[in-house]
Order: sequence, then C-alpha cells, then structure tokens
Amino acid sequence: MTRSIMNQMTTNATFKKVRFLGWGMLAGFCLSLFPAVASADEFVNLPQDLEIELALSALPQDLQDGAAVYVRDAQKGFVLYRKGTNEWTTFVARTSVRFYEAEWDYEYPSDQLIPIAYDKVGMGHHVIPFFDIERMRINGVSAKEAKEILRQRFRDGTYKAPRQGGTSYMFAPIHRAYMEPAKSDLIGTVSFPHHMPYAPHVNPAMLGSMDPHGRSGTLDYGGADTGAHGYLYFMVQQDQADAIRTKYADLLTRLCNLHANWCLPKAP
Repeated sequence: MTRSIMNQMTTNATFKKVRFLGWGMLAGFCLSLFPAVASADEFVNLPQDLEIELALSALPQDLQDGAAVYVRDAQKGFVLYRKGTNEWTTFVARTSVRFYEAEWDYEYPSDQLIPIAYDKVGMGHHVIPFFDIERMRINGVSAKEAKEILRQRFRDGTYKAPRQGGTSYMFAPIHRAYMEPAKSDLIGTVSFPHHMPYAPHVNPAMLGSMDPHGRSGTLDYGGADTGAHGYLYFMVQQDQADAIRTKYADLLTRLCNLHANWCLPKAP
C-alpha cells in the first residue's frame, strides 16, 4: 500500500499485531483495529446466507445475478453453491495467499474476510491458490508449511501468470486483512471498494509517479515485483463507496453483531 493511501486512512482504534499469512492492498476510507483479536484456534464461521450476500457484494450490481458463487465447506474447502451464467465467480476468502514472500511469521487467520470476484481469466489463475490454501488449512497443513508450498508453486510455475488481461472486483463494503503485508502482520478491518486489473510482474518503478491522492496504486508480493498474480488497484470514488456502504448497511450490522473485529468505525 502506498504511503499516500496510508495517510488517507482514518484510525479510531489501536493497531494490534497479529500473526497471519499476509494479504496486501488494504487502504481506503475506514480502518478499524480492535484489541480483542481472535486466536487462530477460534475460527469464526459465517452463516451461509450472510456468506453468499457478502460474496455477491464484491461485484457490481449488474453482474451479481449471473455470477457463480462458492461457499466454504468445513470439510472440503470451497464448493460450488450456484452455477454462473456470465463467466464471473465470487467467494469470501478466509485465508490469504498473498505476500507469501514476506518474512514475518504468521498463523492461519481466525476472522479474516476477503470478499473477492474474478472473471474467467482469474478463475483459471488467481483463484487456484486461494482454494488450495483453504484445503491445506482444513487438511491440517501447518501455516508455515502452507506458506512454503505457495512459495514453491509460484517459483516453479505451478501458479502461472495470465496471458491475457482481466480484472478482479472487490466492491464489498468491508474487508478484514493485512495493512502492509510485505512489511508486517498488522491486520485491520476496512471499507475499501475497488477493482484490480491484472498486472503480473509489475515493478512500481515501471509506472512512475502514481496518483498522489491514493486512488490508484501498485500491489506487490513482498519481492522485487508484483509476482505472477499481481494487480493494479483502483479505488471507487467517494460517493460510490458511500452508496455501497449504505446499500449493505444491514449486512454490516449483522457482521458487527457476529464479531467485534467485523465492525467498521463510525465516520469521523
């Protein structure tokens, strides 16, 4: 995450250091970090109807009805809940795969929420490690070992970069994930609706100066570039983000009632 975006973020709680496998690119309009972070052994389940609604919220409204939806099964990992008709797929990741190159230790997250949607290109590339690590977690593979497996699969080309363009949507009104995964294991709850064109192996130096207001930026995987599954990210405009949070106000209330770390702070 760029320094300009970090400067935009409003905090109304104290940073809490937790050890999870990193996921990048968090910034935006609201940040909430709570001192009572659940341990790795206290996995917080989502009611299926809430999981489905949260997954669909990752997409623009006109793509939701035709999207395929995956849900997390406690024994199998992600399973298909609904077939799609428009080549979009959405789900709520509960275990991050990004920033596998970061050197800090981590545990599997207990309360991470990553509503994310992919087109056909992303489904054939970017989704695969998300589903793989969830199965590893369920099958008892340690977080340390899973991280090394991810590293190896990216390095040996098991996880390939896409050969054509595409994009991922993360329009959901809430995410809980890492703030600067390449540097530390600080985790937070944010409202950061955005979309991400694929940008494999992009180095920030290639792009020159980015938007100083933090509306766009480059993500990296803790290494020299963004990696095979790298992205650029573009934040939606403030009025659109406000409309998304208003539309999903009931969903946000339900999440907050389920877990303190799933509460967004009130706007300043």
